[in-house]
Amino acid sequence: GQDGGTRGGGQLGEDTSFRWQCVEQPIGKLLFRRFLEGAPGLAAAGALWAELEAYERCEDGERAGAAAALRGRFFTPGGAEHCGFLRAAATALPTGEAPP
Repeated sequence: GQDGGTRGGGQLGEDTSFRWQCVEQPIGKLLFRRFLEGAPGLAAAGALWAELEAYERCEDGERAGAAAALRGRFFTPGGAEHCGFLRAAATALPTGEAPP
């Protein structure tokens, strides 16, 4: 149990990472998304997360249009839900991709 043993080279015990608690665990994901949606300053981040998940499920032929919509809504200053907290590198076009 919790005697300090190892599993896969790491310590046994609970994983407390953000990824495990808020992305991989369904209840944690739901609660964190509700938190984002309920906080006025974080609502855009919650909407971005939902749209990025929808983008991941898009058919290949729909991705260019979906990516352009995401950039316009979340990454462009003055956009409907601009996420100004994101670094420029996070919102830059992938190498070789032409602007819309």
